Amino acid sequence: MAEILRNLRRRVRSIRNTMQVTRAMGMVSAAKLRRTQAALAAARPYAEKIKALLARVAASVSGELAHPLFARRGEKTITLVLFTGDRGLCGAFNANVIRQAEQFLEPWGKGRAQLYCVGRRGRDHFARRGWTLVEQVHDVRGRVDLDVTRRIARRAQEIYLNGETDAVYLAYNVQLSAANVRPKVEKFLPLDPAAMGLEDDGGSAVEYIFEPSREAVFAQLLPRFCESRMFAVLAEALTAEHTARMMAMNNATSNCDELINTITLRMNKARQAAITKEISEIMGGAEALAK
Repeated sequence: MAEILRNLRRRVRSIRNTMQVTRAMGMVSAAKLRRTQAALAAARPYAEKIKALLARVAASVSGELAHPLFARRGEKTITLVLFTGDRGLCGAFNANVIRQAEQFLEPWGKGRAQLYCVGRRGRDHFARRGWTLVEQVHDVRGRVDLDVTRRIARRAQEIYLNGETDAVYLAYNVQLSAANVRPKVEKFLPLDPAAMGLEDDGGSAVEYIFEPSREAVFAQLLPRFCESRMFAVLAEALTAEHTARMMAMNNATSNCDELINTITLRMNKARQAAITKEISEIMGGAEALAK
């Protein structure tokens, strides 16, 4: 009986230590989540302003929007930019987006598709299965970094403009609610004028004076628009990751607490049974001596 009680006490101590770790990780994820949400909210005005400016410039550009980022080609080869986490312990966050990416890539196969992996989990998964990795980024460290965002956006544009791929897609997780994170795949390049709100609506356009030229200003704005879009996607993916990890760690902490209560109840029952047994033995010995 004493050995059983020692094992139960040892198990309770181990679970308490685990609960301290899960509680601390949940608090860290909550703090990172607030910072990521603040960065995403702060980036929205810039993204909206540059989109409105693009619409104004596009309205004054005569003729069709002739820019390489708008060029549509037959999608014989594609590149998928996959956003996953560098670490686990976030529930099904990484598994869901990887599964979505596999389903999306299945029609093209390994010969016609390549991946740009942002995060170790996605890189390790597809590298083990023989997929072509054109690029990889695994130093995000759970925070929205403008330099990292620019590197991803510029590399994606370079791959497309050099003719290495016919289209660039993004696969990442989207936070629909506090407890609902879903994977999503969307096209990044070529740019869609209709989705950007750049198509001519037939209204009267305001005449602007451009320096050096309309085309030069337009060519400078488009890469910045791509960078702002990539920044928003990275912030969205990190927000979903921190949310998933916070929920997973909170659930793990609650499970640890319930398990401690269950083991404590078993321990109390075992101790009570030992005490009852000893009392019974003492009473039996006393009755034997009395006879």
